[in-house]
Amino acid sequence: MRITLLIFIGLLLTASSLNDARKANDAFRSGDFETAAQLYQNAINQNPDDARLHFNLGSALSKMGETERAMEAFENFKQLAENPEERAMADYNTGTMLSEAEMYDEAVKSFRNALKQNPNDDDARHNYEMAIRKQQEQEEQQQEQEQDDEEGDGDDEQEQDQDQQGDDDQEQDQDQDPSQDQGDGDQDEPSDEQTQPDLQNLSQEEAESILNALEQLERELLEGREKEASETTSSNDKDW
Repeated sequence: MRITLLIFIGLLLTASSLNDARKANDAFRSGDFETAAQLYQNAINQNPDDARLHFNLGSALSKMGETERAMEAFENFKQLAENPEERAMADYNTGTMLSEAEMYDEAVKSFRNALKQNPNDDDARHNYEMAIRKQQEQEEQQQEQEQDDEEGDGDDEQEQDQDQQGDDDQEQDQDQDPSQDQGDGDQDEPSDEQTQPDLQNLSQEEAESILNALEQLERELLEGREKEASETTSSNDKDW
């Protein structure tokens, strides 16, 4: 893209404003755009109806990145310009500035306006075509980004659903565990109050009867263990 900004060099001004304008042109050529803009503004204050000063001020502000102020200066120039070719120069500089800022929608409009007023401007035509291409590329990138964002949001929602399902399962397990532990405790580990009677509140006959029953149970358990040990020893002798 041809991005050269235009300025007016030959200026017919009063002595003081002419001096500021010349210094401003020198500052512009050397790249000191802030000084150039200040000097152009000083000259405008003395000669507000000189269109060329507004044009050069817009060019300096554009180089500084002051897009809005530059566009205002170019609009002021267009209102004071005498012919379409001059107004086309302002639209060309505006389009160039907007292209550098990657504002391609607005740049396309500015270059189109420049070509309407000066169809023979090859630079404006070239930049107009380039701005259209950049505009299309920018739209495609935005569409791809939006598609990626939508896919990313879908993945995040799926992960959140899975995490929520995992949390629900964990909460359900936690809710079930205490009841299961309580149930197992009731079945496998009876309390001492259920297995051991309170002998102090029984009569002597009842207490002796219960003790005898317990002793008989212990003897039966002991005889059963001795029998199992004997059978195990007999069975192991045949292994070899």
